Amino acid sequence: MALGGDGDRAWVKDFGVSDKSQAVYELAAWLDSLGLKLTVTVKPN
Repeated sequence: MALGGDGDRAWVKDFGVSDKSQAVYELAAWLDSLGLKLTVTVKPN
């Protein structure tokens, strides 16, 4: 599966304006307050 196609761009654009994106930022802030860090990595095949 290739990354960066039109479908991926649309998903990222929609995610950025949705309530879901706010939840991710709130989760990251909560984890930060606990001394933790949220990271995303590529899943191995």
